[in-house]
Amino acid sequence: MTTAQLETAAPASGAPPRRRRSRHHLLRYAGRGVQYVLLFGVALVSAFPLLWALINSVRPNSEIVSYPPKLIPREFTLEHVRDLFELYQFQQYLWNSAFVSTGATLGALVLGTTAAYAMTRFDLPAVRAMSVLSLLAYLVPAILVLIPITQFMFSNGWGDNRVALALVYMGIFLPFTIWLLRSYFEGVGMEVEEAAMIDGCSRLGAFLRVVLPQALPGIVSTGIFTFNATWSEYLFVSSLMTTNSKLTANPAVFLLMGHMGTTSWGLLMSAAVVIVLPVLVLFFIAQRWVVSGISDGSVKG
Repeated sequence: MTTAQLETAAPASGAPPRRRRSRHHLLRYAGRGVQYVLLFGVALVSAFPLLWALINSVRPNSEIVSYPPKLIPREFTLEHVRDLFELYQFQQYLWNSAFVSTGATLGALVLGTTAAYAMTRFDLPAVRAMSVLSLLAYLVPAILVLIPITQFMFSNGWGDNRVALALVYMGIFLPFTIWLLRSYFEGVGMEVEEAAMIDGCSRLGAFLRVVLPQALPGIVSTGIFTFNATWSEYLFVSSLMTTNSKLTANPAVFLLMGHMGTTSWGLLMSAAVVIVLPVLVLFFIAQRWVVSGISDGSVKG
């Protein structure tokens, strides 16, 4: 028989009817379209406050307070951004935020990485006690330790100090860093590490050459989340810093409100956009590691 005769004579009972296949594909595409619409709606609702702040930062105050509010500005102006940096020197507050957040994040990552590695590799009483204590510290609300930390810092002459503030942030967010990193190190197999030590690496060499590269996505994502948390913190910086020039960006927004006789909503919206922008840029640059770190942690943890 020829090939065409064989195809004609082939039984069609095992294959689904074409109409059923078409209906199945149509339902699948419709379900996927509904998912995309829902995801777009959630993203739009989540991003709308930032979008509204961005719109109001480039429109005049007279148009901001007009009723009813309009989504698209009739006029565009950069006066608010110019006043923010020229009149109020907002770049100083951004520098303070960057200095404190970067120092606290790097310190928390160094200590958190070594502590999380020790928790997953050494079954010792001291390590188990450190694990329990770090968990208890992670569960304690930060506001409960605000007054003791404030009294301790000022009684020892460490108040109104940006380095001391970075150390406070490092201590507060260190348990958070440890428990995020612990799941990533648990996912790194000990067999590869032991093979590296058999080949001549020391424990430290295997940690630096084998374990850290495999846990790099988790370390990067943990660092970004820690940086975001320290960048957005308001409670401790407003309590520990008494000099206006040493404040970070978040309490500086309320300082701007105190300087103005009437509330300039455009100036406040510009400050909000400027504060959020560095974190968005950081997430955009490291999004590949963030997504990889979140997925690895959810599977391995």
